[in-house]
Amino acid sequence: MGISKRRAVFFSHKKGDCTAKNPCAILDYILRKGTIAMSTALYVFSATGNSLTTARKLAEKLGDTKIIHVSAKKNLPKVKEGAEAVGFVFPVYYGDMPWPVRELISKMVFADNAYIFAVMTCRGGEGEAPARLDALLRSRGMKLSLAQRILLPGNSFLNEEAVDAAYLAAQEENTEKLLPAIINREVHDYHTAEVLPLPPVAYPNNFRGIMADENCIGCGRCVSVCPMENIVIQNGHAEIGDDCATCLACFHWCPVQAIYMSKQEGIERRRKYHHPDVVFEDILKMKNE
Repeated sequence: MGISKRRAVFFSHKKGDCTAKNPCAILDYILRKGTIAMSTALYVFSATGNSLTTARKLAEKLGDTKIIHVSAKKNLPKVKEGAEAVGFVFPVYYGDMPWPVRELISKMVFADNAYIFAVMTCRGGEGEAPARLDALLRSRGMKLSLAQRILLPGNSFLNEEAVDAAYLAAQEENTEKLLPAIINREVHDYHTAEVLPLPPVAYPNNFRGIMADENCIGCGRCVSVCPMENIVIQNGHAEIGDDCATCLACFHWCPVQAIYMSKQEGIERRRKYHHPDVVFEDILKMKNE
C-alpha cells in the first residue's frame, strides 16, 4: 500500500525552475504561465481550526478552488459535485475520518473522472483513515488517489507544548509541500482487501462521556458550535446527548471550561486549544453555511 503510480505531469517547465528544496517553484511556474485548468472543491470539517486553516492555505495557492463546509445535518440530500478535483480536509479521529465526513461521502455523486484526494490534520499518524476513506469512496464507484497529512496540535490527546508550537510554525511550509502532488494528480493505491473494524467515531455516540459540570453558565455557546445539534440548554445548564461526533468543539470553545470528558482519564480537563488564526465566529460560520 502507498506505492506511487504517478500520472504524467500535465505541464512543462524549464530546467532549474523546480528543485527538491523548493517544491513551490513548480507551483509558482504554473501560476505564472496560467496553465492550471483544474477546478477544485475542498470539503472541510473542522472543530478547532486546524483543518480550516489548512484548507484556506491550499485554496489560496491552488486557485480556482471553492471551500465547502461539511454539514452534519441529518437526512442530508444527495450531493452532486462536478469539480475536476475534489479534496477532503479533515482531522483524524482514532485513525478514521469524522462521522460527518463519512456521512457526506455516502451521499455524494462525483464527476466520472474526478481526481479525489484527502489532506488530514493530526498530531501523529493518520492510522487507517486513508484505507477507510478509499473503501468508502469505492462504495460510491470512485477511489482515493492521494492522501497526505499535516502535523498540527491535537485537540484530543496531547503533545508537549514545544512540539505543538513547532507544528504551527511549520504549517505554511508543510502545506506548500503538498501542492505538487495535487497539481500533478499523483495516484497512489490505498485499497486493502482486509476488512477494517470500525472505530467508535464511525458512528455518532458519546463514548467519551462529554458533559458539563456545575460551572456551566448556560450561555449556549456550546449549542451554537456543535455540528451535530446534540446539545441543549435545560434549566440554565448544558445537556449533551449521545448523538456526538467527538469533535470536541464544545470542550475547547466553552468560555468557563465547564465541559469535560468524564470517561477519558488523564485528559478529561486537558488544556484548551484552537488554532491561533481561527476565532469562534469562524467555526460558527462553518456550521451555519
